[in-house]
Amino acid sequence: MKLHVDLVLVLAATCALIGCATSSDPGDSWSESYVGPFDRVFDAVIDVLEDEDYLVEADRSAGKVTARPSRSKRIQTVPFVIRVFAKSERIRVDVQVRSTFEDSMARSSRVATSVLEFFHELELRLQGLKD
Repeated sequence: MKLHVDLVLVLAATCALIGCATSSDPGDSWSESYVGPFDRVFDAVIDVLEDEDYLVEADRSAGKVTARPSRSKRIQTVPFVIRVFAKSERIRVDVQVRSTFEDSMARSSRVATSVLEFFHELELRLQGLKD
C-alpha cells in the first residue's frame, strides 16, 4: 500500500511540474509562447541548448532546431526537435522529444526534467517576454 501512495505522490508532483509547460501529448511535446522578436527567441533557444552541451543543428528559415546530447551528457538528457514560429503576434516554442529509448517511469521523469529545465533556462534569457 505504501508503494501505491508513493507512486501517486511522484505522479502528482510530475504532473504539477509538467503543468508549467503546456502539452498536447504529455511526455511527447511541450509549448510556450513569448512576446518578442523571432530572432531573439530563436537565438535564445540555440544558446540554451549549446550551454547545456547539446549538439545543435538549426535552420532559421524553417524555424527548426535539432538538439542531440553530446557524449558527455547522453545519460542525463534527451534529444529534442524544437520548432520556433510566429503565431498570433507571439513567438511559439514547441519542444518535441525524440523517442530513442524505451518508455518507462525513468524515461518520463528524465524527459519532463529535461524539457522543464530547457524552458526554465529559456525564460531566464527572455525575461519579460513570457506570454
